[in-house]
Amino acid sequence: MLTPLDDYPIHQTPYTIDHVATSDRNFYDRYYFGMNTLDGEVAFILGFGVYPNVGVMDGFATVCIEGRTQHVLRASRALGHDRADTTVGPISIRILEPLRRSRIVAEPNEHGLSFDLTFEGRTFPFEEPHFLRTSGTRTVMDYTRMTQNGRWTGTLTAGGRTYEVTPDRWWGGKDRSWGIRPLGGEPPSAPPAGGGGLGGFFWTWTPIQFDHASLMYTCSEDGDGSRWHTASELIYPFGDDRAPEPLTVVGHELKLKPGTRLFDTGTLRCARRDGTPVMITMTPRSTIYMSGAGYAYLDGWRHGQFHGPLVVEGETWDLQDPGTLAKIGAHTQTVCDYAIDGIDGLGPGHGVFEFLLLGAYAPYGFKTFGDVAPAS
Repeated sequence: MLTPLDDYPIHQTPYTIDHVATSDRNFYDRYYFGMNTLDGEVAFILGFGVYPNVGVMDGFATVCIEGRTQHVLRASRALGHDRADTTVGPISIRILEPLRRSRIVAEPNEHGLSFDLTFEGRTFPFEEPHFLRTSGTRTVMDYTRMTQNGRWTGTLTAGGRTYEVTPDRWWGGKDRSWGIRPLGGEPPSAPPAGGGGLGGFFWTWTPIQFDHASLMYTCSEDGDGSRWHTASELIYPFGDDRAPEPLTVVGHELKLKPGTRLFDTGTLRCARRDGTPVMITMTPRSTIYMSGAGYAYLDGWRHGQFHGPLVVEGETWDLQDPGTLAKIGAHTQTVCDYAIDGIDGLGPGHGVFEFLLLGAYAPYGFKTFGDVAPAS
């Protein structure tokens, strides 16, 4: 069916834009926006996705306040044909200037989480190496991601309080990814030929901002610690003529909270072109749980799941309740301060460290899904 996007010269297939190039149900096209105060008092995430082959568009906004409560607003609707209509219930996204400025809005609603925020990129987006992951004959991941650091302006209302968001105090990032990633909810099927699943899954991702530069780092590993996707780059702001400097990912030393698989603190190691070691030390301030932004199963709510023509929900989590943490834990972003050794002139940095560790992971001694970090 013809849609407004079909009037632009952007086609990648012989079909109308509402048809994507693959029939894989797991095809997705998603935004992530993250924002936090430099002291970590408030952390915010918006996840917003389009899933053409399951006919869903959805948005998940979540705010963590003082590490004590996390507020969630989620909305899902039937996609229809027009993917340019990026509105789901009260949540909407507008691209004001491609690759530079975006506006995200949640109109006032009965769930008490609303915002009108504008993101302005500080650097050109970093295009990460393509992700390709298979299990035997089955494609599990086949996607592209770009990540951009920036500053925020606007207002945010959550927990009965309205915050004035200004770029001197509210930093964060945006990413865009599209392709094939598991959505969940597939009917059971036979194991893929030549493979019995991916086993352990280790994921780290951290966009770091400094006053005059950004540093991107990501590392994904198998259960035996072998790396299948890594990238790091030092990037300078718009208007700075210096070219980005690729860094080599060398390793990481992470400490997990006893009795869990949650990130506590640690260091990341890279190397510059000339071999100079780069040590990135992370000091945590607060943690926000990604399940609030649609990145894990939560009572049937996850990115790409159909709930009806239009459904909007909201809730508040008590992060002091161990029962709540047992329900929402595993996948986190931790607001951190960063100190860099090996690159002069950067000063202190700020950002989020995203972490997920599932299944067996030999470097930390995890042999089963149930293993956790030992007591100190």
